[in-house]
Amino acid sequence: MANPVTKEACNPTMPLSGSSFHRAKTRLTQLLDRRDLRCNSLIFAFLIFYRVRPLTEADKKKATAGWEQFKKNLSKDVEIVAEYAHIWGTTYNGMITVESRDLSAFHDFWHRFRETTRWYVPETRTYIAQKEQP
Repeated sequence: MANPVTKEACNPTMPLSGSSFHRAKTRLTQLLDRRDLRCNSLIFAFLIFYRVRPLTEADKKKATAGWEQFKKNLSKDVEIVAEYAHIWGTTYNGMITVESRDLSAFHDFWHRFRETTRWYVPETRTYIAQKEQP
């Protein structure tokens, strides 16, 4: 009888300081290299609905420039998959879809996102989904 796949095998902890399982380039690939081969990889999707306050033309330019700069400095562990300008049937102006394999990378993204947009986005609502990918 084969050994069952354990939670620990699918989600290994980081090695102690000074030790290493592999010389991977990133923390994400290091964790994936150490996973049991029978494990699927989790991908988290974040649906971020947002409401934009009324903006002057100057504020629109400032917001657009800030958003473009924010996207250029995005972590490689987080990807903005899609940006939607209108969300009919809701009170929100738009939505972005973000994917990451690492919840802490999204957490960092979220704080930077709110720091960048708080002055013109007074309200957001976020839904989180996950899927397994072999």
